[in-house]
Amino acid sequence: MRCRPQKGCWELLSATALGALWLLSGAGGPVLAEPSAVEPPAKVTVVAEGNTPFLPDMSLDEARGRARDEARRNALEQAVGVFVRATSVVHNSQIADELISSVARGVIEEEQWTDERIEEVKGGKRAGTLVSVYHTRLKALIRPVRVERRGAFELRASLNKHVFQDGEEALITVRSSQPAYVHLFSVTQDGNVTLLFPNRLVAKNLLGADQDLVFPSDSQKALGIRLRVMLPPGSKRVVEHIKVIATRKPITLAKEESSGSVFRTFASREAGLIQHVVKNLALLEDEDWTETTLPYEVRQ
Repeated sequence: MRCRPQKGCWELLSATALGALWLLSGAGGPVLAEPSAVEPPAKVTVVAEGNTPFLPDMSLDEARGRARDEARRNALEQAVGVFVRATSVVHNSQIADELISSVARGVIEEEQWTDERIEEVKGGKRAGTLVSVYHTRLKALIRPVRVERRGAFELRASLNKHVFQDGEEALITVRSSQPAYVHLFSVTQDGNVTLLFPNRLVAKNLLGADQDLVFPSDSQKALGIRLRVMLPPGSKRVVEHIKVIATRKPITLAKEESSGSVFRTFASREAGLIQHVVKNLALLEDEDWTETTLPYEVRQ
């Protein structure tokens, strides 16, 4: 899908071939790389630091424990980024990602604390005030793991039609069993990824439990937001998908963009977008996010 201004409003124009949208899709559809073609990521060694200021009545053991926990979190975050890059492959100029099955996380298998000390750093309420900070550095060997996510967190979504005629407007309805922050994605046949919602005009994406989110709503249509499906030149039929991701915690799945466009679109060569999405999801607890995929057909 591509965004462009037309007659004073914004239309989202679809041009997606079968299979292209499985960049962000769930199980049950075609993928762009055979599972055997993607080797599981190997263990990685990372170095991370943790710092904890001494609070009133805080013991040395407590400060050390907090600093080490921060170092562990930072190490796991680094490792997840490495795992995502290792499992993302480029095939026919399109990115196939393993969000299809599960998300990579990491387990620390070995720890080596290479530097631990108390430092005096500037950071008090008054300029120049010195604060005591416990500093630690961790060298960790981290093993990737695959996790399934679901729990009692259920997500339902639908389109106003299963089969659209060229030029018709699409409407997405989403309902969650728990309060959730909703993201809607689409991908073009050439691998471009568009974040439909939230967007520049509608930033609030919190959905209440058992309430319907309709996109675009009447108020959003009044702002000029339209989802109009259109066949690419020379095509008589395409199958497309919308990816819906819901999280119980506020999280930014797509990096900020300085463009004034209503929707944020990332070219297929920008693999960093998908890495960013998967990395942030992997840092959530299993029960804190879920997803679903909406397939539909466009005919001449």
